[in-house]
Order: sequence, then C-alpha cells, then structure tokens
Amino acid sequence: MSNAAKSSLTIIFIVAFILVPSFVATVRSTMVCSATKITDIVVCEDLDSNLTPVGTVSDSLKFPYGITQVCVVFAYQGKGYFETYAEWFYEGELIHSETVDLSGEGKKVFYLLRDDGAPLKKGLYQFSIICMGEQLANISFTVGEV
Repeated sequence: MSNAAKSSLTIIFIVAFILVPSFVATVRSTMVCSATKITDIVVCEDLDSNLTPVGTVSDSLKFPYGITQVCVVFAYQGKGYFETYAEWFYEGELIHSETVDLSGEGKKVFYLLRDDGAPLKKGLYQFSIICMGEQLANISFTVGEV
C-alpha cells in the first residue's frame, strides 16, 4: 500500500473515530428525551395528604423570607435504565444531588429544607432533573427580596 493510501486511511479512521462518538451521543440524547417525560411541575411550600400543593407561589416564583422548606412535585413517564439525577442549586452552586428512578409513571416529590429547621437563605434557587447529561426539567425561584 502506498504512503498516500495509508495516509488517506489514517485520515478516514481519525474522522470516523471523532464522528462516531458524536453520533452515538446525539442518538443517546434523542433516546433520553423521547423516553422520559416530565410534566406538571409545581413549586410550593408543602403538599397535603392528597399531594395537592399548599402555598404555591405566583408566576414570579418568589417565596417570602422566613419559609423553612420548598417542595417540587411533578408527574413523570419514563424508562428506568437511564442515569437520572435531581439537583438543587443555590446561587448557581450545586448544594444537593441524588439519583432518581423515573421508570414507569407517577409523581415525584422533592423537598429542600435546612437540617437545623432555620429559614432558607435569601437568594436564587434552581431545581433540575438531569438524565444522561440532558436537562429534562429546570425551574428557578427566589426566597426573599434578591
């Protein structure tokens, strides 16, 4: 085989090596988005015994300072074989992450509260559901005047 032919094969291999993982990642992301659905996401202070939100915030998603917890509830339909996380952020910094199983369908509930029972700090909070690196849900809210 000539040097030019070897060089062409090397270039083709390098291009294939670079493009194949990108294609697989794109297909995987498409599978994740189509396999897992999150709907009816609500941010509130609590839920009653029927999982009805109590103390929901207005469209501005602002809670008054002094609240001691925030609740996020949502409906889901999904496949359980994807690595999925629920993540809480405060002022852009990750403060809590946990794995979540979204197989089947139902409702999931997550609470944010401090261990000592003190009011939540004033500032910007964010709740996200991340599946295989893709953001499936994201909601931001503030506590107190920011």
